[in-house]
Amino acid sequence: MPMSCKLEIINLQKHYPIDKNSIKKIVRNVLKFEKKDAELNVVFTDNKRIKEINKTFLGHNYATDVITFAYHEPSLNEDKVSYNLDQIASPSNKRGIKGGSQERTKKPAGKKGVVRGNTLTGEIIISVEMAKKLAQKHDCSVEGEIALYLVHGLLHLFGYNDKQKREAKKMHQREGELLSDLGFRVPVPH
Repeated sequence: MPMSCKLEIINLQKHYPIDKNSIKKIVRNVLKFEKKDAELNVVFTDNKRIKEINKTFLGHNYATDVITFAYHEPSLNEDKVSYNLDQIASPSNKRGIKGGSQERTKKPAGKKGVVRGNTLTGEIIISVEMAKKLAQKHDCSVEGEIALYLVHGLLHLFGYNDKQKREAKKMHQREGELLSDLGFRVPVPH
């Protein structure tokens, strides 16, 4: 049964060129390996914008490499933050990112990002500026570092979590397997 993938790639940075076809290939292959369908936004940004998002939605006042949010349907049983997707990715973005100005429910992924059966819906925000810096530090390609963040974000949507040492080990092991299957040689945390 073919996997269904609706993917919007939004590039809001100028630190490194993004090969959208390569990003699509990574996402589709990971979804195929994990037997999942998805509707995703993948946003490439800089440290300043990801720091703002991290502070606003997660309460952390620092830039990070990747943030993943699962979209959930409104429910009275969950704590939620409603947001305007256009404002998150780019306050000046006039073309409208998937969903336009619709209010959506935003919740950090990692508990289980599955929505509507086997279909994942969410957003993965990647700091390309951070990827470029860490690729140089780890002596690997920027593309490989970006692939690591993308796979990491997808795994969060699949329900993987890295808050506890044992869970993080399992998640990083799967990251390594997927990246290897995709042809990337990137140091994965242990």
